[in-house]
Amino acid sequence: MWGLTIDIVMVENTNRISRRSFLKATTAGSAVGMTALAGCAGGGGGDTSDGAGSEGAYTYVNNAQSYNPPRHDAINVIADQFSELGLDVGVDVLEWGTLFSRVSEEYDYSFATWHTFFVSEPVTELNNLFNSANTDPGQGNYSGYENPDLDEMMANYLAEPDENTRIEQCHEIQRLLMDEVPMMPITQMPQAAIYNSNQVGNWQADLANGFNSYWTMINLEMKGGENTLKGYWPETLSTMNVLGHNDESKHVYQFNMLYDFLVQLNNEAGPDPEVSLATDWERVDETTMEYTIRTDHSWHDGEDLTAEDVAFSYNYISENEVPLYSTQSEYIDTAEVVDQETVRINMAEPLGPFNLGVANLIPIIPEHMWADRENPSQQNIQEPVGSGPMMFEYWEQGSEFAMTRFDEHFAPVSFERRFWRVIPEASTVWENLINGDLNYEPFGRIDRSLDQNQDNENIGTTFQTAPTFWMFTPNERQEPLGDKQLRKALVEAIPRTPIVDQILFGFPETGSNIVSSAFGDLHTEDVTEYEESQEAARSRLEEAGYTWDDNDTLQAPSDD
Repeated sequence: MWGLTIDIVMVENTNRISRRSFLKATTAGSAVGMTALAGCAGGGGGDTSDGAGSEGAYTYVNNAQSYNPPRHDAINVIADQFSELGLDVGVDVLEWGTLFSRVSEEYDYSFATWHTFFVSEPVTELNNLFNSANTDPGQGNYSGYENPDLDEMMANYLAEPDENTRIEQCHEIQRLLMDEVPMMPITQMPQAAIYNSNQVGNWQADLANGFNSYWTMINLEMKGGENTLKGYWPETLSTMNVLGHNDESKHVYQFNMLYDFLVQLNNEAGPDPEVSLATDWERVDETTMEYTIRTDHSWHDGEDLTAEDVAFSYNYISENEVPLYSTQSEYIDTAEVVDQETVRINMAEPLGPFNLGVANLIPIIPEHMWADRENPSQQNIQEPVGSGPMMFEYWEQGSEFAMTRFDEHFAPVSFERRFWRVIPEASTVWENLINGDLNYEPFGRIDRSLDQNQDNENIGTTFQTAPTFWMFTPNERQEPLGDKQLRKALVEAIPRTPIVDQILFGFPETGSNIVSSAFGDLHTEDVTEYEESQEAARSRLEEAGYTWDDNDTLQAPSDD
C-alpha cells in the first residue's frame, strides 16, 4: 500500500505514513519535475502556497490553506501522486467562490475536490451531476460525463412510484457509476456537531443538512441561561436572495430557517407533517400531488400565508426558470389552488420521490413581495421576508449575520437569536468556542484543532454517518480524462487511507461509494473496489496501452 516520504515515494506493504514526513510532504514547495501526458511540455508538482498555482498540462484547483487546511494539504498530496504516475499536474490555489465558479459554472479545470453535500434523494442529485443533457456550462454536469445507459436508468428510477423497486434501481446506478468513476469519494465525511456543552445541547441531525438542519434547530435545547445560538463561517455570505444564491451550504443553512417548505424531514429522513407547512399530502395519480396547507400561518411581516402563496411560489420559480431550482422545475408543470387549504401540483413528468426531490427543496415565498419582480435570481434583496421559524434581523456584510425567533411559528426554536460571525482562523474559532463567545461550529471542520480540543471540558461533540464526502472529479472534457481506465488508475493513485488517518485524524471513513450508507436501503456495498497503489495504477495503464517515455512521462495509447 502507501508510505510517503518528503518526496512522496511509495514504500510497499504499509498502510501508515510517518507523521513527520507526511506533514512535511504536504507543506513542501519543491517541484516534482514531470512533463505532460502525451508529451506536452509543462511545469511540475503541486503548489502549496495561498497564491497562484504552478502551471501544468493538468490543473488541480485547490482552496486556500486558510479556508480548509486539511483539504488544501490533501489536494497537494494527490497532485504529487499523479505526478509520480507520470502526469504533469499544476495546483491552482483559488479563493473558494472563484474555485466553485471555475468548476461548477465555467468547467475550467482538470481535477477538483471539495466537500459534496447530497440531500435526501440521491438519484435526484446524481441526475443533475451526470445526466448527458446537463453538460453545457452551468447546467450541473461539471465532470462532462455522458452515458445514455445511465441517463435511462436514472429516468426510470425517478419516474418509479414504488419505493422497493427504486431501491434495486438505485443499486444498479451505483454499480455503474462506481465502475465508470466519473466521481470518486476520497473520504466519506461524518456529520459533526461541535459545540459548547455548557450553553447548548440535544443535537439531532437530519439526512440532508446534518446538524445544521431545520430539524436540528427546532429541537436544540439551550443551557445555563443562554438564549443566543452563536456560530461562525470562514467567509461572508454573498446574498440575501433565496432564489439567487449558488447553493453553497453557508446560504442553505440560513434560508432553511428563514423560509418554510411544503415538506420538512425529521431525523429519520422521513417527511414529517408535524413540522411541515403541509399537514397532509396525497398522490392523486402518477403526475399529481395534493397538499393540505396550514391556514393559521403568516409571513414575518404579518401578512397571512395562503394557498395562493404556495401555488405562486411553484409557478413563479418554474416560469422564471430560476437556475438554482432548474432540476426541480423540470418536474413542475403548474400549481393550482383547489380551495383555501389545498394546493394541487401537476408534474411535467412523473417523479416517484416528489416529496424528497422537490417539495422538500422549493422555498415558499410571499406573492405580495415577489409578484412584480422580474429576473428573480438577480434581485438585490436586503431584508428577506419569509415565514420560517427565524426572521431576518441584520446583515453586516463581511462581518456578521443575525436572525431572531419568529414566535408564532408552528415549529419554534428555543433560542431568541442566532448569529454567524465571519472568522477565517480555526484557532480563533476554538478559543471562542471554549470560552463561550461562540457556542456551536456550523462549518464542521474536521482537522487538527478538533483532534486537540474535543476532550476539553467545555466542548461537546456528536458524530453520525453522513451522505457527504470529499469528492475527486476529473473533467472529461480534457483528453484523455474521458478514458475510463485512466480515471480508474487515478483513483488507485489517491492515498485515501493515509489522507483519512494522517490529515483527518481518523474521523472519516475512506471513500468507497458515491451513495453513502446514510441512505439506508438505497445504499449497496456491491460496487467496484479500488486498490490504493501506484503499482496497481501503473499495471492498469499498461494493460490499457499507456506507456512511459525516458522521463517517466505517461504517454496515451496511439490511435493507430
